[in-house]
Amino acid sequence: MQLFTERLKMRQLSDADWSVFLQLHREPDVLEYCFDMPKEVFVRQRFEQRLPIWGPDSRHPLCFAVINNETQEVIGVTGFTYDGITAELGYLFLPKHFSKGYATESLRTVIEWAWQECGIKQFKAVVTRGNTSSENVLSKCGLTQTDAIPQSHIIAGTRYDDLIYTLKV
Repeated sequence: MQLFTERLKMRQLSDADWSVFLQLHREPDVLEYCFDMPKEVFVRQRFEQRLPIWGPDSRHPLCFAVINNETQEVIGVTGFTYDGITAELGYLFLPKHFSKGYATESLRTVIEWAWQECGIKQFKAVVTRGNTSSENVLSKCGLTQTDAIPQSHIIAGTRYDDLIYTLKV
């Protein structure tokens, strides 16, 4: 399964993507509004959960490696976990690719594909309050903030609110 945009190619994560996946979970600029730096064994488990071939009846995460068409470099990951009703969206990009529209471009494409090809009509994303870049990505993709969970998690010793964004198509 592959998805394409003018600038990007997305394919399901493979064993060859381990080093980039690990790097995404080690970059302080990526983790700042996500979570504390996880242990490698935890990252490896998350990675392996995303490797099996995904289908609309799957309940394991669908994770696409996002590849820049020009350089053929894997620049991040995007995808979702689907519970049969709602697809919970997520994405991580390497810092040198921040603010170039790649997260928005890839997420829009994933949402459109999930809706048209898989019949998924309800989407959700959770973002840490203060992560305005991700809030902007979600808004550009048609999601709106529908809830906030006060002080729901801790990153680097500080409590943060989770903002819930949703989209029904």
